[in-house]
Amino acid sequence: MDISGAWLIDKELELIHMNTVPLCPKSCGLCIKACSTKSLIEPYTMNRSNCVSCLTTWEGWELTKEKYRHQMGKWIFGCDACQDSCPFNHKKWANDMDFPNLEELGAHISLEKIIEMDYDYLENVIQPKFWYIPKEKVWKWKTNALNAMINDYRPVYDKYIEIASSDENENVRRMANWVKNGCVSTDK
Repeated sequence: MDISGAWLIDKELELIHMNTVPLCPKSCGLCIKACSTKSLIEPYTMNRSNCVSCLTTWEGWELTKEKYRHQMGKWIFGCDACQDSCPFNHKKWANDMDFPNLEELGAHISLEKIIEMDYDYLENVIQPKFWYIPKEKVWKWKTNALNAMINDYRPVYDKYIEIASSDENENVRRMANWVKNGCVSTDK
């Protein structure tokens, strides 16, 4: 058992909880309308199993069978549709956080480049920055990229789908072969 994040104390504690989250206006619902998978059902309430952010990171490991794969659209990591639509978030983003090498990293992230990425780069450069996808499952980047390709299909993607069909990871190969065998034209 790892207790590196735990504290041992010899005193009884009292839980004091003060909710400082503002109440959503009853007539708003913009976040609920923005959610492509209908994961949000009421303010501050969601179904995690169909949240695009969860499907692209913690869940959705078998996209060929994922019920919401089409609604995931072009997302390959997370989703901000609800956050972007929320009036409470309007003009709240402050670009004052340091994200070292963001410009350099951004030049390497596209659907096509992800398919061509080697696993060393995915594990040692991408994963430490985008850690919601665990190191041992960085292949998820490629299956997410393939899903985004079929959701916004263009013939230029055929080359990359073919490359993915020979990927070293079985999950990526299976997804790419599923795409090649007709999901683009018959499964939507």
